Amino acid sequence: MNWQDILFGAEDFMFLVEIAFRSLIMFLLLFAGLRITGKRGVKQLSIFELLIIIALGSAAGDPMIYKEIGIVYALVVFIIVFFTYWLITKLIEHSKKIETILEGKPYQIIHEGKASKESLRHKELAMDEFFSVLRNQHIFHLGQVESAILETSGELSILFYNSPDIKAGLPIWPNYLEKKTKQIKHHGMYACTYCGYTRIMNEGERNVCEYCNENDEWVKAQTGDREK
Repeated sequence: MNWQDILFGAEDFMFLVEIAFRSLIMFLLLFAGLRITGKRGVKQLSIFELLIIIALGSAAGDPMIYKEIGIVYALVVFIIVFFTYWLITKLIEHSKKIETILEGKPYQIIHEGKASKESLRHKELAMDEFFSVLRNQHIFHLGQVESAILETSGELSILFYNSPDIKAGLPIWPNYLEKKTKQIKHHGMYACTYCGYTRIMNEGERNVCEYCNENDEWVKAQTGDREK
C-alpha cells in the first residue's frame, strides 16, 4: 500500500501550495462576481440561484485541484454565467410578462380556511406538503388562516384571522388527522382531509366533498385561537 499515492496522487507535496493559491483566486473571483450581481441575485431570483451555484461550482472546482485546467478557462465560464444572469435580470426588470415566464408567479394555497381553487388546479401543490410549515407557525387548524400564498422564492406567506373571525377548520397535527373517517359517527362540524372544506354532517352520513370533488374522508373540525 503506497500512502504517497493515496494521499497525494501523482503530484508532489508542493502541488498543495498551488492548490491553496488556486482556491484563493477562485474564491475571490466567486465573491467578486456575486457582489456584482447584488442582493437581487441571492435573495429574489431564487429560480436562478441553483443554476448559478451549479454552473459556478463546477467551473470553480476543477481549476482548484486539476493541474491541467487553467484558471483562465474558469474565468471565461464566470463571465458568460454572470453576463447571462445580468441580461435575464434586465429583461425581468423591463417586462412583467417575461418575469412571470422566467420566475413564475405566487400561488394562493389557502383561502378563507380551506384550499383555494387555484391550489386544487395545481396537483403538485398538495396541501399536506405545507402542513409542517404551518405547524411551525403554531397553527392548529386551517380555520385560523385567512390566506396563505406560496411565493416565487418557495416561502409561504401567511395572513391570520383576527381572533373573533376564526372559523372551525381542518386540524393539521398528525394525531388529529389520523382520526379521519368515511362514515360520520356523530353529528357535528367536519372538515375534508384533502382541502379543508368544512360542513355540518349528520350521524351515518357518507359524502364526497362537494368543494374538491376528490375526497370522501372527513375529520372533526377544530376551533380555537392560535398559540403565540
